[in-house]
Amino acid sequence: MKLKNKLILLYAVAALAAVLCVGAAVLAGIERLSIRAIERQLLDQSSLAEIYIVQMHLLRDDREGLLSAETARDAIGKLSLVLGHVRLYDTRLELLAAASTDLAKNITEDERLRLLSAAQKGDYAYLARNNIVHFASPVMQDDRILCIVEIIYPASFFRSLISDVVMVFAIGAVLLIVIMTGLSIVIAGKVTRPIRDLAEAAERYANREFRPVVIKGSDELVRLGESFNAMGAQLQEYIQRQKQFVSNVSHELRTPLTAIIGYSEILWDEMKERSDLRKAISHLNREAKRLAGLVDEVLTLSRMDSGKETLAFSRVDLSGLVAETAESMRLRAEKYGIILKTFIETGLTIWGDREKLIQVMVNLLDNAFKYSPAHSSVSVRLEREDGHARITVADEGIGIPEADREKVFERFYRADNVRHVPGTGLGLSIVKYIIDAHQGTIRLDRSSGGGTAVEIKLPLI
Repeated sequence: MKLKNKLILLYAVAALAAVLCVGAAVLAGIERLSIRAIERQLLDQSSLAEIYIVQMHLLRDDREGLLSAETARDAIGKLSLVLGHVRLYDTRLELLAAASTDLAKNITEDERLRLLSAAQKGDYAYLARNNIVHFASPVMQDDRILCIVEIIYPASFFRSLISDVVMVFAIGAVLLIVIMTGLSIVIAGKVTRPIRDLAEAAERYANREFRPVVIKGSDELVRLGESFNAMGAQLQEYIQRQKQFVSNVSHELRTPLTAIIGYSEILWDEMKERSDLRKAISHLNREAKRLAGLVDEVLTLSRMDSGKETLAFSRVDLSGLVAETAESMRLRAEKYGIILKTFIETGLTIWGDREKLIQVMVNLLDNAFKYSPAHSSVSVRLEREDGHARITVADEGIGIPEADREKVFERFYRADNVRHVPGTGLGLSIVKYIIDAHQGTIRLDRSSGGGTAVEIKLPLI
């Protein structure tokens, strides 16, 4: 997942977590306030009922400590107009009078008995069930319980209020999440843009394209960008000096190598009687030619880097070029004991540099011969594919490990399993440069014979 998407997701999750925490706290607070409000209201109503019942008891001159059923019925008639659902019980918890209501059936008789028993001890008690609160409180006279009043209070209003708050809060939460997501997209884009620019610059540096990165602002990322540009400038200067050094050394080596090769050939002819010296001279001549080939490849890469290696483009009969090159390499294949097979589709024409393309084919075939065992086969295939000419050179050799297939195009890089075979590690670098200059592609894969298959695609005309 990209850093920008991670930041957006992180901001959204943080906003959602904050909204849920705040929402839970708000709802819990509202619920606690609702309970307290109901409790205070019921206490006030029970106090009002107590005052009214005691006054009626005194006015009726009931027996001391007892509330008559008649007085209870009269009190209920008046209290029900003010308090709504009210029931009165004597000290034995027997019902004296009640306002007609179905709400009393909300709880069982056992639950009501436990509620009244708690009030019988001199304190109030309540039980909430299905948004209805059953509140029981003793009616006191001269520190004696005259009766017990039960107030049945519908709490649906508070529940409805909480539901409305939840709905409003949910809508607000959705809007907040949408707003926070939008803001997080903007913020994450601004935060990650410099990082993305630096990552792209690092990729360019890896491809030796040292274009500086521009980061605006005044924070740490700007200083990082400046340091990055300074590092790129130093690295570019170092690479240029290294290339110049290699080029100068290669130029200086050409003259003595040419002299060594020439004199070794003369000595070879003069030392016909000395077989031991002729063997040493032959070895000297062979190594000098190998070193001269390395120098030529280094100089070729140096010209490519400096832009002095020009390609002469023209119409090229690729079918004929591949066939002729393969045929010219057949003797070399026989020298290695290799069977060379060709499968060439005729009539394929491209726009390219004929000599450079021949160099590509010679290099690929020479590699296939060197890294293949005797009596194996190397195949060269040319065919049309989706507007491109596809060239495949496949061998049955030791192959290239998958981890090294991209690295072998780097200069002087050689896979561990081919270090025992003579080579410079520059051939595939030159091949890739030529193919890139022709707007083509090159890749390595494992062949059906277990070796290496080199696939090249070039645009047809």
